[in-house]
Amino acid sequence: MGNKATKDSQELQPPPASFGEEPLLVLPSGEIVDLANGYIPLLARFTFEDKASKGLRKRKPGQQPEPPVYFTALELVRDNKILFLTGASGSGKTTFAKHLSFRLVTSGFKKPRPVARNDLGDVKEEKWDIDGLILYFFAVKDANDLRTLAKDSIPQLLRTEVQGKGNKILLILDALERADQTAPEHIVSIIESAKEHENVWVIFLGEATICGRWVLPSDLARHELLPLLATQKQEAVKRLLDDDDSREKVATGEAAANPALFALALQAKHPGDRAEQLLDDWLSFAYPESPEADKLAEEAYHNVLEQCATKESQAWQTSLILDPRTTNPALLSGIVQQLLAARHLSGLSATTAVNHFHRQPLASTPVIRSCLLRLQEAGKSDELVEGLLGGTKTESQRGALLVADLVSDDPRFRTNIFEAVLSVVTNGSLSPREREQAGRILSRLGDPRDLTALADVPAGSFVMGSESHPNSRPTARISLNSFKIGIYPVVNRDYLVFARETDRDWLSPGAGDPERQSAPATDLTWHDARAYCNWLTKQWRRSGKISAAEQVRLPTEPEFERASRGDQDAAGSEGLVFPWGTEWQDDLANSEEIGFNTTCTVGLFPKGRSPYGCYDMAGQVWEWCTTLWGEDMATPSFKYPYSNDGRETLNAPEPVRRVLRGGCFSSPKIKANCTYRGSLEPAGFWRGNGFRIVVAPIVS
Repeated sequence: MGNKATKDSQELQPPPASFGEEPLLVLPSGEIVDLANGYIPLLARFTFEDKASKGLRKRKPGQQPEPPVYFTALELVRDNKILFLTGASGSGKTTFAKHLSFRLVTSGFKKPRPVARNDLGDVKEEKWDIDGLILYFFAVKDANDLRTLAKDSIPQLLRTEVQGKGNKILLILDALERADQTAPEHIVSIIESAKEHENVWVIFLGEATICGRWVLPSDLARHELLPLLATQKQEAVKRLLDDDDSREKVATGEAAANPALFALALQAKHPGDRAEQLLDDWLSFAYPESPEADKLAEEAYHNVLEQCATKESQAWQTSLILDPRTTNPALLSGIVQQLLAARHLSGLSATTAVNHFHRQPLASTPVIRSCLLRLQEAGKSDELVEGLLGGTKTESQRGALLVADLVSDDPRFRTNIFEAVLSVVTNGSLSPREREQAGRILSRLGDPRDLTALADVPAGSFVMGSESHPNSRPTARISLNSFKIGIYPVVNRDYLVFARETDRDWLSPGAGDPERQSAPATDLTWHDARAYCNWLTKQWRRSGKISAAEQVRLPTEPEFERASRGDQDAAGSEGLVFPWGTEWQDDLANSEEIGFNTTCTVGLFPKGRSPYGCYDMAGQVWEWCTTLWGEDMATPSFKYPYSNDGRETLNAPEPVRRVLRGGCFSSPKIKANCTYRGSLEPAGFWRGNGFRIVVAPIVS
C-alpha cells in the first residue's frame, strides 16, 4: 500500500480500487453505504471570480451582488500540480483523497458530472481528462514517518517510477497534522523532489487549525474545503432516504454541514442543528445502552487530550478498533472524537479542563469549547470561564479567544475579554491565525482604535521604482510636497456610514457583518473611492478637522510609494522593497504567504508598518491611486520615470485603467511590496480592492 512509508520504493504500491468498497455512511436501517456510492463532491473556498481577471467586473446601475460559484476539490487538483488542501476536522479530507484515488484507478473523471456550486442553483460540470496517472497514497502517522517519506521514500520512488520508467505520478499525503513543527521543512523537501520531474502531481492534506499556521512556499497553492451546502445535503438525503417520509427534516441544521456530523445526522434521522445535541441523540440511537456510550466518551477523552499531553505532535490518533460492518465510520473522525471527549470532560473539574488548555491550547480548543457549551446549557460554565481567562498573559489571551463567542455579552467577563483581544491586535501577539480571530472579536465588540487617523509624510525626495519588474523601472528620484495619509485603509464601518448617508450602491457581502467592521472596505470602484473622499472632505471641513484649503482624495502613485517605503533607497537581495525593510519576513503582512485568502481586521501586523507608521501597505487589499495606467493590463502607457505628463488627469476616458498599489491577501511577495504596479479599469471592483485616503492642500 502507498500509505506505508519505506525506504524501498519497490515496496510502494498504488492504492487499490478497494477504496471504493470502504464503508462511508450508515442508513437508519443499518445498511452500509460504501465510498463509491455515498461520496458527496466537496467544494473549496475558492471561486471562479477569485481565479478570473479582476479587471473584468464592471459596475452597472442597480446591479446586485453576484453569488460565489465555487470550484470543487477535484478541479483544484486538476489545475494545480502541487496543492495543499486543508479543512476542519471531519470536513472530508481523507474521504476526498480516497475517492479521488478510487476513481482515478477505475473509471476516472473523463465523464462530466454536474455539481452544485452554491445554494442558488448554479451547477457546473466537473471533469478531469487525464490518462495513465499512477497514484501513491500515504497516510502520515507521525513526524518520523513524514521525515522518512521526504528524505528517502519519495525521492527514491520518483527516481524509479518517473525518471527511470517515465510514469506520471500523483502523490497524496494525508493527515499532515500528525507531524510536528518540522513538517514545513519536510513539505518543502517533497516539493523540491517533485519539481525535479515533469510528470509529478502532489496533494498535501491536513487539518486547517494546525496546518493553516505553517509558513510554506508562496508558490504552493493552498485552499480550504467548504462545509456542505444546504443543496448538497438535501440532494444526498433525498438520494439515500428516497422512501422515507421524514427525510425533509434530516441534516438541515448548521452542524450537519460538517461531513462527519452529516453522517451521524443521516443515521439518526436528526436535523443536526447543534453538534452536542446531535452527538447525544446519535449515541442514544446507535448505542442505547448508556454504559457503552460513556465508555466511548472516556476513550475519546484519553485519545484526544491525554494522548496529546504526552506527545510532541498536537494531533492525536485513536486506538479504537471498531467493526466496520456495524459501526458508523464517522465515529473515528476527529470532530466526533472531540465531541465525545468534551462529553466526558464536562463531568470532570474545571481545573482539569484549564490544565489541558494551558498544556495544549491548539489541540484542546475544540474539546474545551464543546465542553463549555455543555456546561453553559446546564448553567455551570462560570468556573471554567474564569479559569480560562486567568493564567499568564498569553494564556489569558488565548482563553479570551476561546470564550469570546460564548460569554462576551456577559458583563462579568466582557471587560477581560475586550482588553485581551485588544492587546492581541495592537501588539501583534500570538500567531497570525489567532490575531485574525482576535480582530474579528474586537470588531464585533466595538473597535476603539481611530481607524481614520492620519500619518504625516514630510516633504522631500525619495527613490521611486525598483528593478524587480519591467513596469517598475527605471528607478528615479522624485520630490514631493508634504501630505497626510491614512494610517489604515478605509474600513467597512466608515464606508458604510457614507454609503447609507448618500444611498450609494455597495455590492460587498460583508459590509454589514459585525465581525468585519474593522476590515478594509472592498468591492469598490475607483469612482466609489473618489465619491467617499469628496463626501469626507465636506464632513471634515464641517467638523474643523481640515481647513477649506485642504481636501481628502486618493493618493497619487508616488505618494503611496513614498508613504510605503519611506527613505529606503536601495532594494534587497531579490530586488524588492517592503514597508519594514528590504528583505522579506514572515508574519508581517496579509499576503499569499500567510494563507488567509481574505481581508482581515486592519493593523494585525504592527511589525510590518511603514516608516511613517502606516499599516497594511503590503498585502491586505490592492489600493486605488489617482494615477492613470493605460488601456493594456500588462503594459502601462504611462511608464517610468514618473513625470507630469497628464497621468494625474481625473477625467480620462472610462477604458483607461487606474493604478493599484500594495498587493492584496492573495498576492505573493513579488507583488505585495512597495514598488509593484497593478491596474484596473475605474469601473472594476473585486473583494481584494480597497483604498486609503490622503489629505493635502488643494492645488489649483
